[in-house]
Amino acid sequence: MKHLSMFFGNVVCYARSELPSILPNLETLDLTSDDEDVHTPMLPTKFMYLKQLTISITSGLTFSPSYDYFSLVSFLDASPSLETLVLDVTQERMGHASVLEDSSSLRQIDESNYCCLKSVKISGFTSAKSLVELTCHVLKNAVSLESVTLDTLYGWWCSEENRASCFPMGNGILREAPRALEAVRKHITNKVPATAKFSVVEPCRQCHKIARS
Repeated sequence: MKHLSMFFGNVVCYARSELPSILPNLETLDLTSDDEDVHTPMLPTKFMYLKQLTISITSGLTFSPSYDYFSLVSFLDASPSLETLVLDVTQERMGHASVLEDSSSLRQIDESNYCCLKSVKISGFTSAKSLVELTCHVLKNAVSLESVTLDTLYGWWCSEENRASCFPMGNGILREAPRALEAVRKHITNKVPATAKFSVVEPCRQCHKIARS
């Protein structure tokens, strides 16, 4: 089997732990979880042929604030052929510790070489510290990056396909978006390789009125 999609709680942890030995020839993997509260373990097993990885950890409201996005480094280290990473962490209310409120330094681990990774997109991007740490790690170690997109929203935009308006957003997402943009400016922008196209999607001034706390 070369292509697989899975959807259940804690599927990300399960996939990293079990799939390399069961399905060693996977080339595309699509994981969707609405309840991920177990960190992704660091293991010696590999996805030697995996080229495209999509991970969706989404919730209508919020999911475990203790979940460590940085643990997803395990998937990157296990996938030497990975070319495309798509991560969707959309949630209405972000409960994770924000990098804007934590003065401690960002975590770093030993350097890796993601030599094949060319495209990275993170939807539902927030100021969660562990998510910022994951993003910085990818930018530092993906030497062939061509495209990086950080999307603070979700759904469609009014500029696409002649739509009359953007996808409606909840107040929680609109309140977090400015904080996410500040986190990008402070910690991420200066780490993007000069050779990569860098895009940040923020609320549309025409369609989205930023909610006040």
